[in-house]
Amino acid sequence: MYVVNSETGEKHLVRITQIDTVELARINRTKRFDFNWNKEKHFEVFKLVVGEDVNPVGLLSLGERPDDFALEIRLIASSKDNIGKQNGYARIAGCLISFACMKAFKAGYGGFVCLKPKTALEQHYISTCGFESTNLYLVTEGTNSLRLIKEYYGKQ
Repeated sequence: MYVVNSETGEKHLVRITQIDTVELARINRTKRFDFNWNKEKHFEVFKLVVGEDVNPVGLLSLGERPDDFALEIRLIASSKDNIGKQNGYARIAGCLISFACMKAFKAGYGGFVCLKPKTALEQHYISTCGFESTNLYLVTEGTNSLRLIKEYYGKQ
């Protein structure tokens, strides 16, 4: 899995690891991410890092919805220096979303992942990741989730 340097086009390998409440509080204090991530401490929170760097360029909070046979992306964010047209790395959100899809398959949910998008990002997730709208949530499952996994975890 990799991100792409927006200036040079160079690919950089990334890792996704789960973080604990201590690291979550440290990251929150850096102000590199929007949202109060300490509110997610009761859920699984993951960071995406480039290479051997320990500082995340992306964060993801996941909650299980067993009654709906789904994983919910509660919160997803790129670091502030990776947002917008002058972002440092491209593919951060796609890497994190495809990771959620993999976890949804492993949990027996058939790749079913949902999220409540901010209005400004709803169309972005539909056009770039193939999410479908239920008017309350955006969802991906089955074939589309497999496509995302192949696109982001496939051959480098």
